[in-house]
Amino acid sequence: MRQLHLFGRLFALNVGVTFQYRGEFLIMQIGNLIVPITSLLVWQAALASGAPLPVDGEFLVAYFLLVSVVGMLTASWTAFYLAASIRDGALNRWLIRPASTHLDAVANNVGEKVVKLVIIVPLIAALALLLGDRIALPSDAGRWLLFAVAVVLAAGMRLALDIMIGSLAFWFEDVQGFIRALAVITPVLSGAVVPLALMPPGIAAVTAVQPFRFMLSYPMEVLLADPAGGPGGLTAGFALQVGWLAVFVAGAAGVWRLGLRSYAAAGA
Repeated sequence: MRQLHLFGRLFALNVGVTFQYRGEFLIMQIGNLIVPITSLLVWQAALASGAPLPVDGEFLVAYFLLVSVVGMLTASWTAFYLAASIRDGALNRWLIRPASTHLDAVANNVGEKVVKLVIIVPLIAALALLLGDRIALPSDAGRWLLFAVAVVLAAGMRLALDIMIGSLAFWFEDVQGFIRALAVITPVLSGAVVPLALMPPGIAAVTAVQPFRFMLSYPMEVLLADPAGGPGGLTAGFALQVGWLAVFVAGAAGVWRLGLRSYAAAGA
């Protein structure tokens, strides 16, 4: 209960701080819509020219509109700030407090996303109205519930991976190279740039089981496609997602504990 109370206070604090920068976040969210919309136009042009794609136009419209929302809901920016706190010794104050620095990271992550969600939902709704019957979303409440579960699991994977990378600052002076590499790899392998459903069969067999799929593409697959019709079905998909989450959480916990043992920042 104490940790839950602390989380509530940290969450409220982060929401308040984020709202002070709502204008900047509005511009940021508008910018985040540009790449998915551009990708949508490219693939729609391919369909119009007769390209044999395994999905229809309605799927593409819904997919790329959801990319912005799901990408925002599953994003994590913890690695940069965690690494900075390790390097400059700011981590010390969390080590003597009853609350963990990771609890603050989760509160910051969730609090900022609440504000972003308030901003981006009206933008997506306006685009959906403009597109009219070209977008088709399921009305089944069960499908939306499974989608929400998949999004939460995906967000957990991203956060755990970020903690793992940020914790490398215990041994590396600069982890920006790792962060930049992740920023390049993730959009490609997660389906943010090209839907994984459009991958050639040989590559699709690999992308179907790799972890980045479950950080973005899989929640949208659950919502937009028939999961039972995919390889392994719905149960296998969620089993893989939970399995990768367990691997990332275990990896983050292991790297963090090893790093704390060798922590020698100023004042530690």
